[in-house]
Amino acid sequence: MGRPRKEWWQTVATERDYLTVSLLEAEASFEVAALSFQDLERRFLREAMTPNERLHLKRLTAIDVLDTAFLQRRPWSDFGPWLRRLKRLGFPDLWSRFHIATLYVQSLSTFPEQARDAFSMLADVERRVLRRRKDRSSRQQMLDGIEHARREATRHGILPPNTLGQKAI
Repeated sequence: MGRPRKEWWQTVATERDYLTVSLLEAEASFEVAALSFQDLERRFLREAMTPNERLHLKRLTAIDVLDTAFLQRRPWSDFGPWLRRLKRLGFPDLWSRFHIATLYVQSLSTFPEQARDAFSMLADVERRVLRRRKDRSSRQQMLDGIEHARREATRHGILPPNTLGQKAI
């Protein structure tokens, strides 16, 4: 009999964390990091019991690689395919959607031609966050993060499409 699923998912989380820290400490290249996350994904996909578990593992890998692409300020040719993959797979939750949308907008100094799509994704996340109850602390945390992402883009001279005619403050 296999180990309980909760224990298995804890192993997945621990190994992802360990790999992330190891890659950061080793200052691994983006290519090495992406391959390492994919290897870890393949290893756990063999143990996954359901299609939903496999889907979630693929989503987690895409998020990890996008985090790495952001940290290393990678070009669109590295960031874009992983973002498209995650969009195709779907986001596991609102926090992940928020996280990736804010990374996307903050990365626009590297690929400003993607501004319209990035700000559109951020606006979608903001609409979703605004539908949350006002008494939830996570609501304000996300709204603050969204505002921070917009300020970072503006700092690099990239304005949301609806303000392209205005000057940055």
